[in-house]
Amino acid sequence: MSLFTTEIRPTEITVVVLIVALLVLLPPLLRLWISPDAPWFLPYLVWLGVIGLAYWLQRLLGKHAI
Repeated sequence: MSLFTTEIRPTEITVVVLIVALLVLLPPLLRLWISPDAPWFLPYLVWLGVIGLAYWLQRLLGKHAI
């Protein structure tokens, strides 16, 4: 059993994409998030977007995993 395989699972791709997205988008989102003029539901919209992206990637990549 090898530690390094060429098989990439959809879950791994989803996690990597979400981490990269958070690293890129987090600084501007934090500025928006802590702004005094920001609506109260902004954090919920941000998390809804992250969850929606993860769900969409799982469905898209899950079809190709078989």
